[in-house]
Amino acid sequence: MDFIKSVGQSVADTVKEGATDALTIAVEKEVELATGYHVDIECKDVPSDWKTWMMKTGLNSIACDDTWDFLEDTNANRRKIELWKSRNIKKIYLQIWETPDEDEKWMTKEVEWEAGWDYFIVWFYPKAGDWESDNSWVESGYKRWWNLCDEIVFGLQIYQLPGKCFYKSDWLENFEDVDPDGAFPWSTAKFRRWFQFRHWVIFWYREAQSGWNYQWTTTPPKLPDGSPFSLDAVLKLPSMPNIKMPAIKLPSLPDVSMPSLPSISAPSLPSISAPSLSMPSLSAPSLSAPSIPDKKKRPPGRFDAHGLIELEDLHVKASGTTLILSKATITHFWDDGHHDVDDEKKDNQRLELTCTSAEQAQSWVETLVASGAKEGESGGCCTVA
Repeated sequence: MDFIKSVGQSVADTVKEGATDALTIAVEKEVELATGYHVDIECKDVPSDWKTWMMKTGLNSIACDDTWDFLEDTNANRRKIELWKSRNIKKIYLQIWETPDEDEKWMTKEVEWEAGWDYFIVWFYPKAGDWESDNSWVESGYKRWWNLCDEIVFGLQIYQLPGKCFYKSDWLENFEDVDPDGAFPWSTAKFRRWFQFRHWVIFWYREAQSGWNYQWTTTPPKLPDGSPFSLDAVLKLPSMPNIKMPAIKLPSLPDVSMPSLPSISAPSLPSISAPSLSMPSLSAPSLSAPSIPDKKKRPPGRFDAHGLIELEDLHVKASGTTLILSKATITHFWDDGHHDVDDEKKDNQRLELTCTSAEQAQSWVETLVASGAKEGESGGCCTVA
C-alpha cells in the first residue's frame, strides 16, 4: 500500500476528472506488490452506466490485499503459490456480465480462465452492483471492494491437489457429447466438462461446482455442506430433487452371489398342422420416410448433473495429460422436456479426457484406484451420447 502514498493528490484529481490511466497504474502497482511481478490490468468493454462503479469498486477489488491472500507465504498456501506461478499470468481483464441466466442472477463475480491462457477475466454480474464504493483506490476516505480470492483460486484451478485424493473435482477436456448446434440429432462435438468424484461415484456437469476436493484420508471428511459422509448424501443432487437416482454398484461391497437356477423340464410338443398353401394378398409397401428422432438435450440448470460414472469394473490409465477411462458403466441424464429427467445407462464405455497436466492425470488414476477402480486399460467402445 506504500505506493499509494507516493501517487499524490495529482493522481486522485486526474481520476476524479474521469481518466483511468493513472488509477490503473496505481492498481497495477498494488498487484505487483502482491504477486512479485508486473501484471497488466484492463477494464474491457465496460458499459457506460457501469464505468463509475468499475473505476471504484471494480478496480478496488483487484487491488485489495484480501484478493491476494492465497499468495501469503504460509505452509497452507505453498501448493497454491506453486500453481499460481505455473499459470504465468500476464494480464487481468475486468468485465461486466450484463445478461446472466435465470439461475445465475444471485451471482456477483466469477473468474474465467482456460489452460494455456496467460490472462484471466474477472466477470462482475449485475448483483455485484449492490455493493458500491464511495472512493477509488487512490482517493482518501472509506472504500469498498469485493474479495476475489476464492474466485481466482477456483477459476485458475489453483485448488488442484497432487496424488491420491478422497474427493477430486476439476475441468477435463475432450468429452464427447451431443452437439446442440449440430445439423443432425446424432451430431456430437468435444466439450470441456466439470468432473466431480465423490469417493464412490463420478458426476459430470456443464459448469464448475464448488467443493469436493480433499486429500486422501482414512477418516471420511464431512461433505462440503458440513453434513456427515454417507452414501445417501454422496448420491444426493440438491439441484435435481425429482431425479430418481439409478442403482449403482459399489466396488467396496461384496460380490452378490446368483441363486441357483431351478431344473427345467422340456415342455410337451404341440400337434403340428400343415400350413395353408394359399397365396397371401400382397399390398404395396409404404413409401413414407422414417421419422427422425428428436435431438437429446441435457438438463438445462447450471447446477444440474449431466450423468454419472460408476467405479465397479472401471479401468483407469494415465498417458501424459490424457486420462483414459475404459469398461465404464455410464448413466446419462436427459431433459425430458417436462421439468424432469430421463436416464440412460450404457455399459463398456471408453473416455479419453485431457487434464491440465500429466501430474493431474496421474492424480486422477491414484484417486480412483484407491477407491476401487482398476489400474490399466480394457477394451471398450468410445462413448457418444
